[in-house]
Amino acid sequence: MRYLVVTKQTTPMPPEMVLGLFGAMKAWSARHIASGKLEQVWSFAGLNGGGGIFNVGSLEELDQIMAEFPLGPFSDRKIYGLVDLDKSLDTASKAFEAMMGAPAAH
Repeated sequence: MRYLVVTKQTTPMPPEMVLGLFGAMKAWSARHIASGKLEQVWSFAGLNGGGGIFNVGSLEELDQIMAEFPLGPFSDRKIYGLVDLDKSLDTASKAFEAMMGAPAAH
């Protein structure tokens, strides 16, 4: 299951912790990239935040990974489940057809 995780800093980090947290963040992302669980990761240009795409077996597995997110205490985190666009549109079309009582054109 794939999830988009978006984070934005909400609380300033104590200056004496910044370099250590940056190092911990680099190690955390490298570990999850190496495991194949983190497919992509990025930072937002000019902002204190970023995101990534995780591919994990369950939401509980993602919860475990995010529990170890070094910048978590200073960030707002949003998690979005990702699905295939065509499958999603097919599902929405079928639901709409059922509500309208008539087949929709595909």
